[in-house]
Amino acid sequence: MRLVLRFDGQDIQEFVLDKKDIKIGRTPTNDISIDNLAISSHHATVHSTSDGAVLEDMKSTNGTFVNDLKVTRHDLKDGDIIGIGKHQILFFNNSAFSAAGSDDQSEATVMMSADFQQQLQQELSKSKTAKRTTTRKTPVKKGFFAKLKEMFGF
Repeated sequence: MRLVLRFDGQDIQEFVLDKKDIKIGRTPTNDISIDNLAISSHHATVHSTSDGAVLEDMKSTNGTFVNDLKVTRHDLKDGDIIGIGKHQILFFNNSAFSAAGSDDQSEATVMMSADFQQQLQQELSKSKTAKRTTTRKTPVKKGFFAKLKEMFGF
């Protein structure tokens, strides 16, 4: 399980849930420290359980949200978006990559492990080199996931 901290549409940092409780708040003593006045000193905690993870608001001033709904406690599901102040924290439960935010594949946000990203970059580099040496064909518009399936033989 992992959390991805995001601000203004940009991923800032990824955290692996490698201990029982992950504390989120403004002070540096938190596991996820977000220096923003809209965030309480000890805003929320993610508890790892045998069934997954539970988010708990720690009586924060401005509240904690999951998928735009204010919560005090919430069983997290893969792809949930936690809202704290103007920051978002995306929750992923053991998936190599997950789509969040849209059912339309062309608009999906894809989270990939560093190893998978490196492998994808290598394959894309090979593909670009191969295209330069072959004759040009009329391009066929394919979605991101179709290209991944074709490239890796899913």
